[in-house]
Amino acid sequence: MLVSSHVLAEVAQTVDQVVIIARGRLVTQSTLADLTAGADAAVRVRTPQAEALRERLTAGGAAVRLDGPDQLVVTGVTTEQVGRAAAAAGVVLHEMRFERSNLEEVFLELTNHGGTQS
Repeated sequence: MLVSSHVLAEVAQTVDQVVIIARGRLVTQSTLADLTAGADAAVRVRTPQAEALRERLTAGGAAVRLDGPDQLVVTGVTTEQVGRAAAAAGVVLHEMRFERSNLEEVFLELTNHGGTQS
């Protein structure tokens, strides 16, 4: 079954409880808050000194992925921790934002990989 991102955006704004059924099986039944609480969270950073910041963050235990020449996607830390690491390393930040997987990404993860959350 194809579900458009528009429909899932509407669902996210109007429901409290979610039931996901895929291939005739119950994949999950929970509150929307519980469903998205476990979603991946990351801090996206844009800086002209991406490599210096990456080194500083990985030394502190964060998982860092380069996403272009001047962008990092960092998991395992908060925006505050990224900001402190950047300041300590003298790294200039052009942009920093917290991102969490949206309902569409959670839905696709659960239905494409046979998730069994209930």
